[in-house]
Parts: sequence; structure tokens; C-alpha cells
Amino acid sequence: MESMNTSLSVQGLSKTVGFVAVLSIIGNAILTAAGRAVSAPPDTFGPYMYSSVIGLTLAGVIAAGVVYLLMRRYYTDTTKANRYFFWLSIFVLVASFYPDVAMPWSTDADQVGWTYGIMANLMLMHVLAAGLVLYYFPKAR
Repeated sequence: MESMNTSLSVQGLSKTVGFVAVLSIIGNAILTAAGRAVSAPPDTFGPYMYSSVIGLTLAGVIAAGVVYLLMRRYYTDTTKANRYFFWLSIFVLVASFYPDVAMPWSTDADQVGWTYGIMANLMLMHVLAAGLVLYYFPKAR
């Protein structure tokens, strides 16, 4: 990591966000297919619907991109911005596990059919997207 502020263009970050979004969606779609094959949840199981997986993955990566851009603009020191973004991302990642962990107590009809394997798979999807964000965003120029 650099200690000086290196310029981050919106265009450069946009390309990185798009690349990370595509990788995350592909990875999460594969995890969804594997989870469906292993766990056989009902077709109405909300978290394993491809539209939900794609939409929420895309929204999360775009939101992370906006936050990263704002942090790089606010902090003049790139190293500090990347370090704060890393810890904020870890906090958000851990917080994102809450809906998965809360599944056993959910009364939503689309949560019927959950298992601990599904719960772990959903959490792995979050980790995959966060890992790609944390790896590629600091490399954006």
C-alpha cells in the first residue's frame, strides 16, 4: 500500500466495480447452484432464488464501491483510506451474517426449508463478495 494519495478516477473504480460485480455474481450463482443441489430447499426459498442472489450481490458491490470512492476522496492518505475501508468492510461483513444466523427464528414463509448447511453457504456468499471487494478495490486506479 502507498502512503501517498494516488489519484483514483471514477472511471477506473467503475471498471473495477463492474469486474468485481461480475466475478461475485458468477461465484455466488455457483454457490447457489451447489447449495440447491446439496440441500434441496423448496423452490420458493427466498435466499436461493437467483434474482435475489444477483440483485443483492450487485447492490452490495455497488454500495461498497460508492463507500470506497468517498473514503478515498475524504482521506488524503491512501494507506489510511484503505485501512479504514478494510475494517469498515469487515464490520459490514459480520453484520451481514445476521439475517442468515436469524433464519431459525424467522417466521417468513420463504425461510421454510433452511438448514445449517444453507446458512453456512449463504454466509460464504457474503465472504466471497467481500473478499473480492477487499482484494480488487485498493488496486483500482
